Amino acid sequence: MSAAVALRPLTADLRPAVLALGLGPGQERFSGAPAATVPTGDAHGSREHVVIVEGETPVGYFQLDRHSVPGAPAGRDVLGLRALLVDHAAQGRGVGRAAMLALPAYVRKRFPACRRVTLTVNLGNPAAIRIYRDAGFADTGEIFRHRTAGPQHVMLLELGDAPG
Repeated sequence: MSAAVALRPLTADLRPAVLALGLGPGQERFSGAPAATVPTGDAHGSREHVVIVEGETPVGYFQLDRHSVPGAPAGRDVLGLRALLVDHAAQGRGVGRAAMLALPAYVRKRFPACRRVTLTVNLGNPAAIRIYRDAGFADTGEIFRHRTAGPQHVMLLELGDAPG
């Protein structure tokens, strides 16, 4: 990895670069490109767009959803992680792992009432499953049967109580 990875809220100046991020071959079944997922997130008032930057350059994107994700625990203290993508040109450098390791601090700062983050990940995506496990997500044992993307593990990251 050449520069530090950080998480930032999507701003107007970062938006064009985020919309240009792309998937690698065959990854369409695991995530949508930001050109499609950002407008979908805009349509939901419950989602915050998060940009993964390496140095000052946007290299990835995801959404945090106040309504959790299908098949996962719901509640006021739960966020759902959706639509994670690391640009095809930035893959293989540890960007996704670094972003997920930075997630707890980002969530605690932006969503102080949040105690858990949930996600679903395709059973056929072992690289993503490994990254999530390495970042502290646990498999709940539940399988969400997505109608088009196929079966998904439901994973949960416990953040614990807020400091103070």
